[in-house]
Amino acid sequence: MSEQPLVSILTPSFNQAEWLGSNIRSVALQTYPDIEHIVIDGGSTDGSVELLEEAEGITWRSGPDRGQADAINKAFALSTGEIIGWINSDDAYFDDRVIEDVVRFFQRHPEVDVVYGHAAQVDGNGRIIWMIWVPPFWRRVLKVTNLIGQPVAFIRRRALREPMLDETYQFAMDYELWLRLEREGRVFRRISRITAVDRHQPGRKSETIAEVLHSDFNRLAESHGRGYPRGKRVLSWGFYTLRRAMGAILVPRIPCDLAFTDVRTPKTEILKRQLFSWRSAWPRDYRQP
Repeated sequence: MSEQPLVSILTPSFNQAEWLGSNIRSVALQTYPDIEHIVIDGGSTDGSVELLEEAEGITWRSGPDRGQADAINKAFALSTGEIIGWINSDDAYFDDRVIEDVVRFFQRHPEVDVVYGHAAQVDGNGRIIWMIWVPPFWRRVLKVTNLIGQPVAFIRRRALREPMLDETYQFAMDYELWLRLEREGRVFRRISRITAVDRHQPGRKSETIAEVLHSDFNRLAESHGRGYPRGKRVLSWGFYTLRRAMGAILVPRIPCDLAFTDVRTPKTEILKRQLFSWRSAWPRDYRQP
């Protein structure tokens, strides 16, 4: 890898103008200088194209596609970077030093193919709901659950092939990618920092096509050996509890200036939800504004 490798950020987009601006901003604010941001829009009619026309320093295309995986594959084909990042149009990078820190990590660890970090769950307005702690890489855990959220990860180009994603998956294409790379012997490492946000909003696929997720998971069990061991319920509860408890450690690390929003969420508010709302995936005291 050269001293200052090009980083390609790939973004699929379709009718999410409400958050696309924050996505673009989070990339534009990065302190790392050598970035190409490629946005493939599926022919949006909600003002997304106008946002792309006004944005500076990005490469974009807009027109019909076959879905999210197809859009990513098109963006990957256009990209030239040695390091690849993937953030959907409603996701974003956490602060302005994310890519700089990730590149430095890659340079210090030339054997590593995939670097991933922690995440923050945020709402549609940029308010932080809770922190998502991600464990160090463990092959056995990856076979049980997708512990690497897609926006938090960066991949060396050498580990990928064209097409980058399997387009037969509509939901779990990122999970299929991690399982495939792990099966090929690629090296995964966690960086000890918050890298991205996962936005909870009504239009996300987990809310609109949950049945497709289960279908994709069944296929992954057949193709990659993904599946739950005995004691699924206890293991799931234990893993979720660990994530919530360890996520509390991340709260003090939240910087004052965030790349994806100007909204300030009090750390005491985040910590309260993190530690005392245990009975559901979404904290009881949280309400979408």
